[in-house]
Amino acid sequence: MIATVADIAALVQGRVIGDETTPITGFSGIREAQPGDLTFLADSRYERFLQNTPAAAVLVRPEISQASCPIIQVDNPYDAFLRVVMQFCPSLSPLSPGIHPSAIIGNNVKLGDNVTVGAHAYIGDNSVIGDRTVIYPNVFIGANCNVGTNSIIYSNVSIREHVEIGARCIIHCGAVIGSDGFGFAFRNGKHEKIPQVGTVIIGDDVEIGANTTIDRATFGKTVIGTGTKIDNLVQIGHNTVIGKHCIVCGNVGISGSAILGDYVTVAAGAGVAGHLEVGAQSTIAALSGVTKSLPPKSIVSGFPAVDHEMEKRMKASLRRLPEALKTIRSLEKRIVELETLLHARETENHR
Repeated sequence: MIATVADIAALVQGRVIGDETTPITGFSGIREAQPGDLTFLADSRYERFLQNTPAAAVLVRPEISQASCPIIQVDNPYDAFLRVVMQFCPSLSPLSPGIHPSAIIGNNVKLGDNVTVGAHAYIGDNSVIGDRTVIYPNVFIGANCNVGTNSIIYSNVSIREHVEIGARCIIHCGAVIGSDGFGFAFRNGKHEKIPQVGTVIIGDDVEIGANTTIDRATFGKTVIGTGTKIDNLVQIGHNTVIGKHCIVCGNVGISGSAILGDYVTVAAGAGVAGHLEVGAQSTIAALSGVTKSLPPKSIVSGFPAVDHEMEKRMKASLRRLPEALKTIRSLEKRIVELETLLHARETENHR
């Protein structure tokens, strides 16, 4: 990219302090910024970098007026930075438009306008791919699937049969959607497989991270709501329902038939047991284990997960436990000494 500070300010409707003609040739975080980079300051913990950053310009809040380079004052530096990046940065790995000759397209497949299908991708019979959707090499899409418009499916994704993907979705490398749920019945001394004949429904504007797995329902459907963002290495069990605009961070496990309301956040490494309900706008802290249903707007942490404020007090008390044990042992010793002294005096009085 080639732009000036003035160009960036016009895009984000910001106010420039410094040389508006300074060229911008790249983007970076404020700690890593190099000459020519546009960066931003959204967290006060990084203000110490302002006075010596080699960056070409910094997006800052209106109350900041000095730096070692030109600044662009905006109400929300992070949002402004994202807007600039989306405007100037092309896709990291664009595919050549069209259908690669090595792609395998099944019978009665309907491809929308300007669909791109990469090398060795497979699309099963009767599937529908929406306009302007991009399918990268080595993607598997089973029969009777429906993928919405303007979606991106990266390499080595597997989408099993009868799965529905909404519009403007992004599915990262290695994700598996619609694999069998983990369902077995113990009969006659062995685990017998329960057929998994349901489906997965993914709403619009959903992003699914690399190597994440979303199991198909035993019967009915597993649902990921519109606008939900799922990180890498997440396991979502069969018949789970995740609401709209949820955040599910890396290494989370959500067991089968759990229900998460809208705007729920599940932080990294947390787990939710099966058949539970997590109320809307709840937050589950990292490494927590939810073992019972939660009302809306809950904030929980720990294992088993409890109210976050209570968990903090419990942790603080636990850190004081060694000192408390010393105090208890000291008190026990004094009690023994006092009882011994009292017994001696009572014996002396009886004489």
